[in-house]
Amino acid sequence: MVYTMNKIVEYLKSFFATNPADLYFIAVSGGVDSMLLLELMFQENLPIHVLHINYHLREIDSEEDELLVSNFCESNNIPITVESIHLKEKLEVNGGNLQNEARKVRYDFFQKELNKVPNSKLVLAHHLNDQLETFLLQLLRNAGIAGLSGMKPVNNKLLRPLLNFKKEEIYSLAIERKISWREDKSNAKNDYNRNRLRNEIIPYLSSEIPRLEKSILLLQEMFQENLLETNQKINTIYLEIEKLSCLKIATWNQLQSIEKIELLKKLIIPTSLFDSFNKLAQAQKGAKIQWNTNLIQKLVIRENDYFQFITNEVEFKLPKIEIEKTTNFPSTFYKSTIYLDKSKIKGEISLRKWQIGDRIYPIGLQGSKLISDVITDAKIPNHLRENQLVLTDDDKILACLNLSIDRRAIASKSSQSILKITFNFD
Repeated sequence: MVYTMNKIVEYLKSFFATNPADLYFIAVSGGVDSMLLLELMFQENLPIHVLHINYHLREIDSEEDELLVSNFCESNNIPITVESIHLKEKLEVNGGNLQNEARKVRYDFFQKELNKVPNSKLVLAHHLNDQLETFLLQLLRNAGIAGLSGMKPVNNKLLRPLLNFKKEEIYSLAIERKISWREDKSNAKNDYNRNRLRNEIIPYLSSEIPRLEKSILLLQEMFQENLLETNQKINTIYLEIEKLSCLKIATWNQLQSIEKIELLKKLIIPTSLFDSFNKLAQAQKGAKIQWNTNLIQKLVIRENDYFQFITNEVEFKLPKIEIEKTTNFPSTFYKSTIYLDKSKIKGEISLRKWQIGDRIYPIGLQGSKLISDVITDAKIPNHLRENQLVLTDDDKILACLNLSIDRRAIASKSSQSILKITFNFD
């Protein structure tokens, strides 16, 4: 069905009449979908408040996106809240996947605003093309029923009134209404699976399989119908695991594949371990699966007739630091020991975790280098980056432990007073 402007307006009137709220928070990026939704809801005189996030990922483009949304709100006396976060710098500290972290930041922000206003709802501009992309993306990720069932037009406080409309219909309606919007240039790049699906795979599949869209939507309806029953079954097993930290192998083997995946997701276990769990069920006693989540080590051991779940928190310890004066300049150097010129030290020497903006002047290089770049170049695993230590005085970085030494205070043969600093990680 192709919708005219009158039809979509009628649909939205009916949609919001059946989903009333004291206030509708609208997530507006500046793209065509959310700008059209904002215009239509504004014209319907609905109680609205705009939410915009500036991740500062695309330099001037990010600023112009924010300016477009802010100017629209200012011109029409619409309240707006902008969340500003330098996401790239945050990832440099904590590591992680950019898209996953952006999603977490986004929904944490939305939930915080929802909590401020009783009987408020969040309105998102997802459309039919997003629904198809999400299905195929979840399929590639070995998703369970919940992922494959797709997005719902109404999900508690989450509303998606444009979910029945195609992207081309939204473009057409936006042009008809003379809506101003901005295109995210990064969407044209195939750096992420979703972009490859949108730009290459879906257009090809749609040309080869004319009924692709209808088939996917039918599958999603079926998955949504089965989801409630599956969740009830999985929740019973999940609660048993939470209580006893074990799962009978016979119970695991009786589950359908899609139910096993839902259980792994419920337990916050990577679904990529699905095959490993099936193999573990056939393995000998003592076989195990092990993985890390941040500083948490997780383990599943195969016992006689059950899986035993074990979680160990990886303890973070500061190394012991020994400082002694010496007059001997060494001929051999080790990572655990550095030699500094005491006359070049300002104040106290101390250890701390690195921070955004920390900069070092490495031996052997001209100029300076961000500690974040030192860590990246050393290929430190993401879950360990946060705990990288730096040695400092009151004025500067002296060393990035085990990775780089700052040349500004390093001792030499001509130094009159040398400090020998040793780190013990035992």
